Amino acid sequence: MSIKADGQKWATKESQAVRNEEYARKALENMPVTFNGTTELKLKDFFFKVLSGSAQGILIGVLPAAVMKYIIQYSGLGTTVFGSNLSAILTLFTSLIPFLIGMAVALQFKMKSLDVGVVAIATEVASGSIRWAQAPTGFLNPVTGIRSLAPANIYIASGAGDVINAMIVSAIAVLVTWLVSRYLRGFGSVAIILSPIIVGGGVGLVGKTIAPYVGDVTTWIGNLVETFTKFAPIPMAILIAMAFSIIIITPVSTVGIALAISLSGIGSGAAAMGVIATTIVLLINSWRVNKPGVTVAIALGAMKGMMPSVFAKPVTMLPFLLTSAISAIPVALFNIQGTPTTAGFGYIGLVSPIQSMVKDPNVPATVMNHFINPMIAILAWLIVPIVAGFIAQYVFSKLLKLYVPSDFQQEL
Repeated sequence: MSIKADGQKWATKESQAVRNEEYARKALENMPVTFNGTTELKLKDFFFKVLSGSAQGILIGVLPAAVMKYIIQYSGLGTTVFGSNLSAILTLFTSLIPFLIGMAVALQFKMKSLDVGVVAIATEVASGSIRWAQAPTGFLNPVTGIRSLAPANIYIASGAGDVINAMIVSAIAVLVTWLVSRYLRGFGSVAIILSPIIVGGGVGLVGKTIAPYVGDVTTWIGNLVETFTKFAPIPMAILIAMAFSIIIITPVSTVGIALAISLSGIGSGAAAMGVIATTIVLLINSWRVNKPGVTVAIALGAMKGMMPSVFAKPVTMLPFLLTSAISAIPVALFNIQGTPTTAGFGYIGLVSPIQSMVKDPNVPATVMNHFINPMIAILAWLIVPIVAGFIAQYVFSKLLKLYVPSDFQQEL
């Protein structure tokens, strides 16, 4: 006897049984895998999952406010209740960057919802984006207008915090979650109570303890960049641009570095040009191998989202350095300046180019005393970096064959 299979072919019961077994095997392979104690953790895979999740979290937190800053300011929306509320909400995204990093890292490991929340909270509380202190009796709450009747903690959103510490804490939280699942069966039926307390609170405390030491890394980088400001204008501009072209593709905050050393004037312009140099090189390669959305995201400021592909092949940083070195020369020649706030932005929201042309009454002359015209701006911010980017691409990719565009393939 034979039966009909797939609506077209006739087969025996034996062949149909084999086919059913194959269907069952494929269904098992395609079932979503949940992170648990039996999950195999390999060092390289672990590192790149943390890196990829961190990149995604940074982008979610940084891009909205950066892209909309000048749109809200110059469209007149900033003077409306709607615009001011939107700006405040988007700015708050920045203080949630550690939370977003923890969440995205947990999702990279396919954790269940409880563990995702625990890892995200542990990362947030340990990274300094939310700070707290004890307010004395009689403290006037600026939101409610009510005075406290007893000493109480107050919490203040304070920027993005330390992103490097956020990455470290998220990795520790993932590892602790794996250990708990492997050796304590994930706390069993009381996981909903113990996981937030022990994993979330415990890892959060560890992260807060190591935060000052991790912060020394950013301080050291800032001190190194600050030494460049003591050189003559052209060497100074080249070295600062090269430094920021690499910093923008790492977890370190370019804006944080600039603010820490009060980088202004030509130094700020050079830093922004370094960010732009990296953007140009990434765009040249991304449009060939990535989906259009990835390339658009890079143009809008998603350079840190490319960390996994760049870290997988560090030689791809060489074109960043050459492009930034060439692009920095007009910065010194045309005295292109900026403020500590705009130093790390580049093309993001057109913050750096606009600042170099438009006088801001809130910026004192001691910070920025020279502005360029639109023609010089187009030459310096657009034409020179693009030409330099293609020169670097030819030298390192075509001539020396150190990398190919597919090395920049990345999902954001």
